[in-house]
Amino acid sequence: MSEPRNTMLARLRAGELALGAYIRMGRTSDVPKMFKESGFDWIWLDLEHAVVTLDTGMQMALSAIDCGITPLIRLSGHSVAEISLVLTNGFLGVIAPHVETPEQAATIARACRFWPEGDRSVPNGFPHFGWRAIPFPEAAKVLNRETSCTVMLESEQAIANAEKIAAVPGVDVLMIGGSDLSFAMGIPSQYGHPRMEEAVRTVVAACRKHGKFPGIGGVNADDLVQKYVGMGMRFMSTGTDVGYMMAGASTRSRWFRGLKLA
Repeated sequence: MSEPRNTMLARLRAGELALGAYIRMGRTSDVPKMFKESGFDWIWLDLEHAVVTLDTGMQMALSAIDCGITPLIRLSGHSVAEISLVLTNGFLGVIAPHVETPEQAATIARACRFWPEGDRSVPNGFPHFGWRAIPFPEAAKVLNRETSCTVMLESEQAIANAEKIAAVPGVDVLMIGGSDLSFAMGIPSQYGHPRMEEAVRTVVAACRKHGKFPGIGGVNADDLVQKYVGMGMRFMSTGTDVGYMMAGASTRSRWFRGLKLA
């Protein structure tokens, strides 16, 4: 195996859309390959709302690296120990939920990278390189470059602090959690509401000012996706494996039910 590469970051750095899918039910190393072949740049597993085990996650993460799609994982919180554990075991980035202050963001970002950019703990081996023997300083340099730190903004306080959070060194992506933010604003699931639109403007402006990448999840209506991409959103969580399977299966079954019988 050559050096691991974060294709999601590469897309963003090139000014392109980085398309991701949320893995809710998939549990095998085939899943990353399927999404890679379907045109996605990253997948994210979940420790906040899903029940994936770390062992299963590691196998999926290493499969993702092998086939060239970036494996991310949403944390259950802001635990530095959890960040160290998931990054040690194959993931190329974390998504931290419910980040509201620059201080929280700074702690998370520093835990994602080794000295001198952070204080990530050094393990006794790096599965990202296929367990190939590689000097620790060299491995750390590569992983500092290819590991991403995404923070989720899911409250009004988080949006108000967007510029301060975007200014934190080591944070790569500010991702609006559309579902939680809409509920926190008292406009549940109203993703096109003017207040949501203003939140998008705020985050995009903060990211442009500080050289970070804005993203959003939970928004699936085509017209709104187009609108928010037009406003500057680039890190796009497009849907779930369950949703894609159900949509495809439903479309196909309806077609068969419409066949004329002899």
